[in-house]
Amino acid sequence: MNFRRTLLASVPALLAASVLPARAQQQTIKIGVNVERTGVAQSYGQHMMIAAQIALEEVNNAGGVNGARLEFVVEDNRSSPEQAVIATRNLDRAGVFAMLGPIQTSQCRTAFPAANRASFTAISPGSAAPGLTAQNRPWTFRIAAIDSMIVDEVVANLRRANPNVKTVAIAVDTRDAYNQFLVKTVAPPIVEKHGLRFLNREQPVEIAPDATDFSVFVTRLKAMNPDVLLLGAGFEPAHGFLREANRQKLNVPIFAGQGYVTASIATAAGELQLWAGQPFDPDSIDRRVQVFTGEFKRRVEKELPGQYTTPTYIDAGAFETVHVIADGLRRAGVTPATDPKVAREALRAFLTNLRGYQGLGNILNINSEGDAVKATMVYRTRGGKWAKQA
Repeated sequence: MNFRRTLLASVPALLAASVLPARAQQQTIKIGVNVERTGVAQSYGQHMMIAAQIALEEVNNAGGVNGARLEFVVEDNRSSPEQAVIATRNLDRAGVFAMLGPIQTSQCRTAFPAANRASFTAISPGSAAPGLTAQNRPWTFRIAAIDSMIVDEVVANLRRANPNVKTVAIAVDTRDAYNQFLVKTVAPPIVEKHGLRFLNREQPVEIAPDATDFSVFVTRLKAMNPDVLLLGAGFEPAHGFLREANRQKLNVPIFAGQGYVTASIATAAGELQLWAGQPFDPDSIDRRVQVFTGEFKRRVEKELPGQYTTPTYIDAGAFETVHVIADGLRRAGVTPATDPKVAREALRAFLTNLRGYQGLGNILNINSEGDAVKATMVYRTRGGKWAKQA
């Protein structure tokens, strides 16, 4: 009987515990990840997750945030703008304190307004289209550097190395929103600023997104006899295009947007003069960069065999973002029991005023539009390898 009375007496307490709010029982601080794990951008998404996980483990191994561990809640946006909105709403309902991602501008264009309406911080490690965060204040931020800054530095360096060039031809992936924006909006004023003119601005050579034979595109470009080529193609088709350009000896300087500085792209470029830029130097002598790039390579070789092992600016941005979030929550005294609204507002204020932050081999400042300002590293290929320009 005593046992029965004890058991009955404990039932109300057990029931009460079972219906406690999830936040009260939560032992970790949850960070949302809205990422392109599948779809056309899955390679970037899979690599980004590895970089973010490295940062997460660093934070937790160093004591976490105010004694609590960080935990990811991951939503696959499938490289789809529509799914990116659904992922954002799901993370909001999950009560995450912040959101890392999406990577691509096309997904950010839909996810950012959703995050802004929900009043929680979203930080993209990859989107670089000018003006995007400015349209979605005050809750959205980007750790990636902006394309207009990067492309300006790239074209300036290309001109110095090739002072006699005058004309530019364009080749672009017809369905890639990032590259469409690059060639139509970002690049034209920069190209003209540096004294160059387009041969086919209104009718660029359009690369079919599912192309496997790039010969017709390269042949059309060669017939224009340009001095320079602007290549607006995604990571995967860029390999095939560059190999065909080598085969046909399209020996003119080529420049592109961000995301190209990997060993496989340089190999595909071969003897071509390919120019690109990003706000991250994977070969930096900075000890923290060396540790990150070494661990990143080890994990990619194990988890994604055959894929690129040198971290891109996206991967570096994801690593930095996790540390920025952790530092912001730590400074605000956030714990698992903190009201999400309070935690979100504290993190938004931290990011809004972020200046002089030590990133991964660089100093990070957030400007009034919510975008990161970082030093630009410009690269060109020489004999199938990237060489950083002084």
